[in-house]
Amino acid sequence: MVAGGFDYLVKTRIADMAAYRSFLGEVLLSLTGMRETHTSAVMEEVKSTTALPL
Repeated sequence: MVAGGFDYLVKTRIADMAAYRSFLGEVLLSLTGMRETHTSAVMEEVKSTTALPL
């Protein structure tokens, strides 16, 4: 759950656009109350770890 222009952020790793379309249609859009979605595709990974130097 996040604040701002949308209520939830779902991060997924999908094999290809066909798999994404299947996930979107069969999983996300089948949820009760789902009105709209926005998709952003990652073009390049900049940082692969979650650790922060302390």
